[in-house]
Amino acid sequence: MPVRAVEEAGIMAEMMRCRSCGYLIPAGKLGDACPACGVPRKMFEAWSDPVSEKRRQLLGFDIHPIIVHFSISFSTSAFLLALFVLVFPQVFRQTATGILRGFVGSLPVFVLGSFVSGLFDGKIRFRRTTTPLLSRKKLLALGFFVTSTAAAVLTFAVSPFETWVRVVDVVLLFCGVAFAVALGRLGRGLLHALFPG
Repeated sequence: MPVRAVEEAGIMAEMMRCRSCGYLIPAGKLGDACPACGVPRKMFEAWSDPVSEKRRQLLGFDIHPIIVHFSISFSTSAFLLALFVLVFPQVFRQTATGILRGFVGSLPVFVLGSFVSGLFDGKIRFRRTTTPLLSRKKLLALGFFVTSTAAAVLTFAVSPFETWVRVVDVVLLFCGVAFAVALGRLGRGLLHALFPG
């Protein structure tokens, strides 16, 4: 359920929050138990959104989380495909290498998109992007971008059929996945954090 209050009959509905799990629901739709965790209705309390409607609406588009999923998907897929091409160099040689080049060539674009959308999200969420955790995320994102760009340059500048290229690609893409995991862990903790106002 989105955290912004919904309109019912032209007026804003009173929102209720589960003290057990934090689930939000309009008071008129609350039954005998929390739909998320199942605790009794008495575990709910009245809740008002501390974030302005405009900011809540912008965050409600989930631009950054959606774009981040592309980076993570491409990074993981490229790593697994690079590993496959390294271990089984003669199996679907042309096809697997062509698909790998497509993934690796696209990856820096998606990582850059994730970075830009993360700056936008941080600015809306915290009104600045210089907080300690956001600064840490920016450094990890830079590492992710550098490794993905290095893998792309290597894949297109040197023959992708060279064994050493495959090994270096696997290492670089593994580092990219590690950066993505670290970014995800930090992002998970920030998902529900919002500067009021």
